[in-house]
Amino acid sequence: ELKRLGFSYDWDREVTTCSPEYYKWNQWIFLKMLEKGIAYRKSAVVNWCPHDMTVLANEQVIEGRCWRCDTPVVQKEIPSWFLRITDYAEVLLDDLEELKGKWPEAVLTMQKNWIGKSIGATIRFPIENSTSVLEVFTTRPDTIFGVTFMALAPEHPLAIELAKGTDYEEEVEAFVNKYLSMSTRDRNIIDEKEGVFTGRYAINPLTNEKVPIWIANYILWGYGTGAIMAVPAHDERDHEFAKKYGIPIKPVIKPVEGEWNYEKEAFTEEGILINSNGFDGLTSEEAKEKITQELEKKGIGEKTINFRLRDWNISRQRYWGTPIPVIYCDECG
Repeated sequence: ELKRLGFSYDWDREVTTCSPEYYKWNQWIFLKMLEKGIAYRKSAVVNWCPHDMTVLANEQVIEGRCWRCDTPVVQKEIPSWFLRITDYAEVLLDDLEELKGKWPEAVLTMQKNWIGKSIGATIRFPIENSTSVLEVFTTRPDTIFGVTFMALAPEHPLAIELAKGTDYEEEVEAFVNKYLSMSTRDRNIIDEKEGVFTGRYAINPLTNEKVPIWIANYILWGYGTGAIMAVPAHDERDHEFAKKYGIPIKPVIKPVEGEWNYEKEAFTEEGILINSNGFDGLTSEEAKEKITQELEKKGIGEKTINFRLRDWNISRQRYWGTPIPVIYCDECG
């Protein structure tokens, strides 16, 4: 084809990436990363084509089907190899400063958002009548007194487990399976919030109030812990979900000036704390720090820095990619 187009190449210098003489160097680099602990193996949920028996990128899933054979794609958890690029998240972010004036501002902003640094708190909510806890990450610990439900991603390990033995078991299982069959891209473009109650409750660690646990389609497994403390009065998505399912809306932040109709829409800005026990009257900034300190004091949470960036799953090209140079032994793994 290239010859017919008239391109002039020295074909003696042709490089074939599928040749063992070429990809042995890919394998050499991989083994060096494995020695340094940069490469590691764990299970991951991926887009899987049952016909081609291979993993697909989100871009290769077209309306829920494989781009090559049109087979419906399923979400499948399989062992995968990863590179620890999250170990370099802070360095990558800092080095963007050195590129100011050299790269377009729009590209720098895109890179910054891709890395996605968030400062907040990790909080552990005990599950009623269970030894398990729900761990959440939030950038707004100042809103913890306004939590009226918990929401889990359909992929969360506890999603189906929580509903076992309840009247909601079949409904939860059907809901989870519905969304496990969808790609991340398809999930991201869904406008309507949907969910199902698990029949179980968590306990707010600062108020001891029972909080219903829901499975919701707008919670993604790939960010944070795959579970959130939902505060409808101060988050737009939580507000929409709460209004749809009749979940209470409890305001705990008021504007510095003026009034707000919390039933009509969420107040998402920072402000002054109300209905927050001993933290009333503090600004959101002050309350974030003091509430986080209280969580740490009680051993139920801690200050956390989170990144949107995720370790790189390099196991996608299972059919035509470079073979991973690792032997698996039935006896020792």
